[in-house]
Amino acid sequence: MEPLLPTHYLSVAREHAGAVLIPLAELEQRTHELPPPERLVCVIADSLGAYYALGWLHARGRRALLSNPPEDAPPTGRYRLWMPNEWLEAVCRCCASRHRPTAAGELPLALDLGCGSGREAVYLAARGWQVVAVDRLPEALARGCDLQHRYAPNSAPIQWVCADLEESDWQPEGAFDAILLFYFYSRTLIRRACAWLNPRGMLLVEAFTEAHRARYGKPASDQRIARLGELPRLLPDDMRLVAYSEGWRTNGRHTARLWAERTPACCC
Repeated sequence: MEPLLPTHYLSVAREHAGAVLIPLAELEQRTHELPPPERLVCVIADSLGAYYALGWLHARGRRALLSNPPEDAPPTGRYRLWMPNEWLEAVCRCCASRHRPTAAGELPLALDLGCGSGREAVYLAARGWQVVAVDRLPEALARGCDLQHRYAPNSAPIQWVCADLEESDWQPEGAFDAILLFYFYSRTLIRRACAWLNPRGMLLVEAFTEAHRARYGKPASDQRIARLGELPRLLPDDMRLVAYSEGWRTNGRHTARLWAERTPACCC
């Protein structure tokens, strides 16, 4: 698979090696392709539009400066400004040799619940996963589909599913090697999702905590907040806890992170 390379460089006028091209007229519609607000964006100063883009970014509270094109970027490569969940990236680094296509060419299967604009789904697809991504908002799924078209066009097509995961009895067909729930905290859904895993399949969860709400006042709903030490207690008996932590992250959020695996059934 062609890797997606992170970059800080944005061009609004023309293509440059090592930069992402988002024409100035399209910035407003493609904000899901930008990095988190705390990350610096280097706008390539190759046109008058670059100055307008700089002002546009500053007006929206983003860190940005004018820059020359990167000098050490390879002439080919697919770059992204947007960032997948850093907890997912960390786990993928740990499991890089584990989840690969089989000898028969079968891809590992992932289910992204509450996928939003699809960054994690596209990131996994670009790494060689077959992905099912679910969200209740059609406009979010449309952005995700566009994201794959632009950044992972040669990957296996992502199945984009419009469903309300809490107000319906939707469930997937088959079982998965990984299931993601990032910033979509649902105690009932976490328990249901564990049953959709293959043996040794992994469940990855990241959720806001009470400490985050105490500082920022949101999420307002208790249903979206993980209480102290709560997440591991939600796991059924056939799940094994691999890693768990609560704390302030590099993006300024206080979250709970869980990685658990479904244990193989005993055949004794």
